[in-house]
Amino acid sequence: MTTEITIHFIVPVIVGFIIGIFEAFFVYEDENMTSGKDFLGDMWHGLLFSIVGVLAASNIPWIMVHDWFPSFLSGIMMVDEVTGTSIVASIIITLFMMVKMVASHAIKGVSGGGFSEKLWHKVAVSAAIGFAPFYLDPLYTLDFFINLQSSIPWAPL
Repeated sequence: MTTEITIHFIVPVIVGFIIGIFEAFFVYEDENMTSGKDFLGDMWHGLLFSIVGVLAASNIPWIMVHDWFPSFLSGIMMVDEVTGTSIVASIIITLFMMVKMVASHAIKGVSGGGFSEKLWHKVAVSAAIGFAPFYLDPLYTLDFFINLQSSIPWAPL
């Protein structure tokens, strides 16, 4: 018996938005911003990448089924047959997000001396994005999401 693999959209976007808010707060704290204008100006970058990162991490099974990558990658990606999660994809996305944060601060010119970018901020946000499928999958088994999916079967939760 095969199950149909669907794309997840609504819940990953909401979770990515929440993680993006936390990332913006951490950047605001690390850069010692004094105005709300700086916060709102920098916030879009964290929100966008957080949402896209959680969407990518959450939809690895859908991406693999639709053959967007060569077939030999399914073995390398170590996709779990039961849950569809991939530890390799999660690590790659986490490392990409960490590099993105360091690079965006370097491009902006706020890295180096005088800037107290906290390592745990980068690790917490990057891991929350990359490992999203591991804490989102149990959410889909809650009665709320089961009832919502049965009520709105066309919604890509």
